[in-house]
Amino acid sequence: MRFKQSLLVLAISGALTACGGSSSDSPNDNTSGGGNNTDDGTATTTTTVVSEGVITGFGSVYVNGQRYRSENAEIAVGNSPAADEAQLKVGMVVTVAASASDDGEDPDAQQIRYEEHLQGPVSFIDREAEQIEVLGQTILFDDLTEFDETDIETLSVGDFIEVSGYINDEGSFYATLVELETEETEIKLKGEIANLDTDAQTFSLAELTIDYSAAEYDDMTADDLADGLFVKVEGDDFDGDTLTLTASSIENKEENDIDNDAEEVTIAGIVKDYDSESGVFSVNRYQFTLNEDTEFDDGSLDTLANGVIVKVEGRFESEQLIAEEIEFKATDARSKTEGQVTDLNADNETFVIDNTTFSVTPETQYEDESGLDERSFTFDDIAVNDWLKVISRQDDQGTTIALKVKRIDQEDREGEVKGRVSDVSAEGMTIANVAVGFNENTEFEGEDDNISIERFIELVQSNPAVIVEVEGEYDGDTLIAAKVEVETVGGQDGDDDDDDNDDSTGKAEFEGEIESIEGDSVFVNGNELRFSQDTEFELNDEEVDLQTFYDALEVGVVVEIEGVWVDQSYIKVTEAELETNDEE
Repeated sequence: MRFKQSLLVLAISGALTACGGSSSDSPNDNTSGGGNNTDDGTATTTTTVVSEGVITGFGSVYVNGQRYRSENAEIAVGNSPAADEAQLKVGMVVTVAASASDDGEDPDAQQIRYEEHLQGPVSFIDREAEQIEVLGQTILFDDLTEFDETDIETLSVGDFIEVSGYINDEGSFYATLVELETEETEIKLKGEIANLDTDAQTFSLAELTIDYSAAEYDDMTADDLADGLFVKVEGDDFDGDTLTLTASSIENKEENDIDNDAEEVTIAGIVKDYDSESGVFSVNRYQFTLNEDTEFDDGSLDTLANGVIVKVEGRFESEQLIAEEIEFKATDARSKTEGQVTDLNADNETFVIDNTTFSVTPETQYEDESGLDERSFTFDDIAVNDWLKVISRQDDQGTTIALKVKRIDQEDREGEVKGRVSDVSAEGMTIANVAVGFNENTEFEGEDDNISIERFIELVQSNPAVIVEVEGEYDGDTLIAAKVEVETVGGQDGDDDDDDNDDSTGKAEFEGEIESIEGDSVFVNGNELRFSQDTEFELNDEEVDLQTFYDALEVGVVVEIEGVWVDQSYIKVTEAELETNDEE
């Protein structure tokens, strides 16, 4: 449902309530100027603020680096207008309306609203390209994406998920949260109408065809449907073969809920429609205008471009949102490590793991996955000897910034580290100050295919920009690598063979339904797969030969593959897995 009161109205009314109300008969009435008197007679100023961004922690609610007191907030989650804070999760993109005063207290949230961007069944998973497809929509993810009740390794085609995040400049979607729905519910998605056909009573949202012949309407009528209109569609009758959803409801989402009387507006998201001549750009369907006073943090005007993730602080001026400050969010290669806290500095807000000092910021994301399961876990709750999993990056000054911190139990370590390599030899290496050991079972993967340990050493010694990810198991303080994967090699080829792999354009690793079988070729999500006698086949968890595997293939069956692109035209499959058991 749509809230009829604007966020600003709620924020103002909450501010007045927090100040004890007002009366025009009172000689000390200050509310018309946004102020009030404290008990000692000191005047305070109240400001109405609206913020849209990712929840990074609790203990009240943290959004866009700010803590908002939430004890008095009206909380809406999806179609439930009377939710509670326990239904909010780290990674959700929410809109907060609040009142802030200059008394040093955190802003008081009057309303917190969350709506999923889409909800539906997974049709394709590309782990190598870090993409998921749902309802014809491409969902991008990375190390900062929060997975709830699942992870990218256990997520499967056919799983029903809810996704929150940001639309990028290319029409794809960057996920900040992917949540597994244990009970299949209604399909939901937002987007701009295209290809409206009033005779057939259909239109398109991304790759999906919407049949609106039986739909009910919210904040609009059928006559309001038009190409370009931004709407939310819900329904439970979905044809995956034709990508057609029969809509049960259509809601007009064209207008945002921010009045131009809001005094402070903070929006985080991805830049779209940037016009450098006019200085106008959009973030999350909010249009901002630059002026000569716009300030930039972690970048400059030259950094501003479509596709860049930013946090914009602005104000209304003559009904325009003026960008007062733009903070750029780093998208460079990140490090991933896990270990035990050996030192802690509360004054500097730093902690040490594996001899690496991590600094936190107001926007560091926190979650407690240990047995303590503390919902309000933040930096203040970290203690020496805690086990943490940390995603980080280095800033221009060489400081290691913790972007995401999870408290875990020692036995729940995943045996994964990622970062730049030092001290590499045939026996092992160091990543993020973690000692990594090699043995005869360690596999090395370049950007295109498996490589020798000699080639791996050559790559990391010749290119300091190499990012390497390791999976393995701990032997004491040493991580014994099962797989070592080169993620970026600065344009160098990771293959040392002279066969047709020289024409390949990268690895492929994905899971999806077979669309067609044409001779010896199998097609999944438009990708041509070719098998050979060298392919490793697994059918119902047993190794089989090529003919047995091929005989089990049929349209509609889900196949999981790893392979190598050749000539940008087909994938030479190196590993293939198929489940045909009834329980699967």
